[in-house]
This record gives sequence, C-alpha cells and structure tokens, in this order.
Amino acid sequence: MLKSIDILLGLSVVMLMVSLVVTVLTQAITNLMQSRGKNLRDGIAGLLRQIHRDLPPEVSREIAEAILTHPLIKSAGSRFGTVIHREELTALLLELASGDGPHQLADTAKAHLCTLLKENGIEDPSKTLAGVRSLALMLEEAHPELSNNERHAMAFLQEAQSRFLAKVNGWFDQTIDRVADRFTNSTRIVTFAGSLAVALLLQLDTAALVNRLSADPALRQALVQEAMKANEAAPRPPAAQAPTGTANLLPSLSPQDRENLQTLSKFDIIEIPTSISDWGSRWKGGVWPMKLLGIILTALLLSLGAPFWYNALKNLIRLRSLIAQKDDDQRQSRQTNTSAPAGSGAGPAPSVPPLIMGERGDLASVG
Repeated sequence: MLKSIDILLGLSVVMLMVSLVVTVLTQAITNLMQSRGKNLRDGIAGLLRQIHRDLPPEVSREIAEAILTHPLIKSAGSRFGTVIHREELTALLLELASGDGPHQLADTAKAHLCTLLKENGIEDPSKTLAGVRSLALMLEEAHPELSNNERHAMAFLQEAQSRFLAKVNGWFDQTIDRVADRFTNSTRIVTFAGSLAVALLLQLDTAALVNRLSADPALRQALVQEAMKANEAAPRPPAAQAPTGTANLLPSLSPQDRENLQTLSKFDIIEIPTSISDWGSRWKGGVWPMKLLGIILTALLLSLGAPFWYNALKNLIRLRSLIAQKDDDQRQSRQTNTSAPAGSGAGPAPSVPPLIMGERGDLASVG
C-alpha cells in the first residue's frame, strides 16, 4: 500500500512542477490573445443589442470597444479593459452619447446610441449625466460612509429612472456571468494546447514514468523527498490573479520553475531535445504509438492545473503519514513480547521432544 502511495506522490510532484510551467505559458497566450478583454467586449455588445434590438452588430461592437478603450477602463499593456462595473458602464454610455469626455464616437455610432437612449427613456443624456454627478456629490457630503459604487447606484436610481437603466441593471450580472463562462472555456482549450506542447517538448510520458516509479525505489524515494519540500513551500497564486501588465505578455519562468525543470532533468524524467532531428529520433521504432498515448495522457493530467496537483500532493502526504504510522504500530506489536504475565494461571508452554530418524527411516521422539 505504501509503495502505491509513493508512486502517486512521485507522479503528483512531477505534474505539479511541470503544470507550473504550463500555467505561465497559458497566462502568456491569453494575454497575447487579449481573450478576457475580447470576451468582455462581445458581452457588452450583446447587452447593447438586448437593450435595443435594432442596433446593428458592427455599431454595438464599436460602442463596446470605445467603452473598453476609455482611459479609465483600459488595462495597462492591453488594448481592452478587462473589468468594468455596472455604474461605470451606464455612465460611459451617457458620456459617449453626450460627447462629454475624452473619447468620441463616430457620428453614425453616436446617432445610433442616442436613438437607443431616447427610445428607452433618456431624452437628454448630457442633462441626465449632470444630474447623476450632482446627486452623487451631495450623497458623498451627506453620507461619507457609503462606497463610491453605492452613491452612484443611488444617484442613477434617482436621476436616471428609465427603461434604459432597468435593462442595464437587469441584464448586467447575467452578461458578466456569460462572459466569465466563455473566458473559462477558451482558457481550458489554451491550457490543454499548452499542456500538449509542453509534454511533447519535454518528452514526458506518464505511462513510462509510472512503470519506472514502480521498478525504481531510489527514484521513488527521491521524488517523495521532493514532494515533502513542495508541500512545505507556499503555493503560488493562480494565473487568473496575476497582473496583466506588459511584463506578463511574454512567458517568464521564475527561478523556482527553472530549478524544478533542472531537478526533473537530473532524474532523467524529462528530455529536452537540442534539435529537430534529435527530437524526431526518439520517435523511431514500433513503440511510438504507446509513447504518443502516454504523452496525450500527460497533457490531460497537466491541464487539470497546478492548484489541483498541489491539493492532491497535500492529501497524499497526509494519507502516507497515516499508513506509515499504522505500519509502524503493527511492526512494534509483532516485535513486542506477548507472553502471559505472572500469576495469570497460565503455565509455561509444554516442551516438544525432538524428533530423530530411526534406523528404518521412521521418525521417533526422544525424551
């Protein structure tokens, strides 16, 4: 049982080390693709068409891009902003329609936006926006304990009551949920593609690794020690929480990631080819179908993510300590003298006379 746990521990620590590299690669690809910002743009464009069904798709996209490229919304190092609040969206739509701000829409898009607002109860966007700002300032003076979002929400409800505000407030949360869901699905695809690329590059075959761990106790023990070290180290934050500045647009392995790869290379678990011919030579022979299946299995396991393998590592270490303690208790119990104590009424065990071979080959007892 302990050997099986050690095999799983060795596999988990290898997957954890390599999945951290996949996390860096996935974060870089999603930033380069601007996946989060583009999904948010499509979500806002869909919300605008929900408010006004006659709004052309290209106009709704242009308005959404103008909102997400606003200086107060745009993310550093990215074309589009990745986060927007409901009150920010409402205020920016009124600002773009009134032409009161640093960002200006083209005449056609501005006319469509003004029509959208007018048909949904906002006759004068400029006047409505001025009333909202004035009331928000009064609320800040009268109730300084309120947050900025709360003050603006109350100001919009007071000064901009209309079908437009009702539709934005009614559909905003659902829109953001759909945006998050689409971003998660696209990230999963990128994660699997990155996992497959890393597994192919490093020639990491899960089936071969499990067989080797089963037959090599020295490697098994070495990886168990690495698992103990990884469990004591603090977990790294998920990629989704990483900043989106320009420094994160390109892959950047940390010193710990490089050290992990060097450790796996020292154990001859991963192989980094030095040339294309060297990489191709390792696929010759009749075993390449099984190796390909092992690498695809590796990609599937890596796509589970570093947090999954870190939690698996902690649980396996806890289970291993319990099994090891149980084995120690059983061994100590077997080695302990279990003879009956004095005065218990049980006498010494009867002696058995030795057996010798008789002249005719039969057994006879002596004594």
